[in-house]
Amino acid sequence: MPHSLEAEQSVIGSMFIDAEAIAAATEQISGEDFYNRQYGVVFDTIVELNNEGKPIDFVTLQDRLRSKEDVPPEVSGLDFLTNLIAAVPTSANIKYYAGIVAEKATLRRLIRTNEEIANTCYAGKEPLENILADTEKSVFNLLQNRGGQEFVPIKQVAINVLEKIEDAYKNQG
Repeated sequence: MPHSLEAEQSVIGSMFIDAEAIAAATEQISGEDFYNRQYGVVFDTIVELNNEGKPIDFVTLQDRLRSKEDVPPEVSGLDFLTNLIAAVPTSANIKYYAGIVAEKATLRRLIRTNEEIANTCYAGKEPLENILADTEKSVFNLLQNRGGQEFVPIKQVAINVLEKIEDAYKNQG
């Protein structure tokens, strides 16, 4: 399947060394876009920590990863995280790295969609019109979901912002 482990590693490494890279990456991709599921878990964990206003470093990232039940121990290990961060010398190209990850994820989704369409055609149990309608819907959904995440209700965004402002006011130092 199409993927670029180097780009995936570079996204994670960039996010770790530069907080602004987190926002740039999340504009284009989500944890589900990673071919390597372990990288997707680390990505989602960094985003969680950032959204909670917590620092992103080896200690906080390791602690959060260890607290998750579905994360293998090697993913929260210092060697795994160190190798990810060492994979990228600078975060300046984060948008390019995230773009590669997004493109490869879209290609994988397109392949899966084509396989589903082919299986439906070979089965021969559906009328042609239904197959064409389902195909159109699948491709349209793929185009709509390309490049990222679902929308978040403005109410939730406002609540999150107000909580961050309140925390900043309480911790004025």
